Amino acid sequence: MPAGTAPDAVAAVFEATRTEPHNFAECQRAMLPVHEVLAQISGKWTILVVRALSDGPKRFSELKRQIDGVSQKMLTATLRDLEKDGFVSRKVTPSIPPRVDYALTEMGQELQEPLKVIGNWAHANRHRVEEARERFAEREEEAKRLAW
Repeated sequence: MPAGTAPDAVAAVFEATRTEPHNFAECQRAMLPVHEVLAQISGKWTILVVRALSDGPKRFSELKRQIDGVSQKMLTATLRDLEKDGFVSRKVTPSIPPRVDYALTEMGQELQEPLKVIGNWAHANRHRVEEARERFAEREEEAKRLAW
């Protein structure tokens, strides 16, 4: 979707493909940015890093202490990906040792609201997803049993 496109454009594309199925290629093009952002924020540590930085800038060591279980390698990779995509800024202050602070950019701050919406939806529907997985597993087991 081109920069500056109204947020309702995605809803309009969804509706257009419902009434005019031949526009599905347009829907795919319009949804590419959505797919790319969802792929980025679905990383195991991404939401936790964004949440940790929502309180203000932090040093790497502060983030590592705050995010239980994250390795140095994974925290570094997550921060680099978020910086690359413009969600996080990295500020180096010359000192001995050098001080490096990470902070959410304006876009990173804006990301928090959609993350809350997705999080609320996930919590509200978690049991339904688990039930669907159980039904699927039961059907798979039944199919295997009948195949013998």
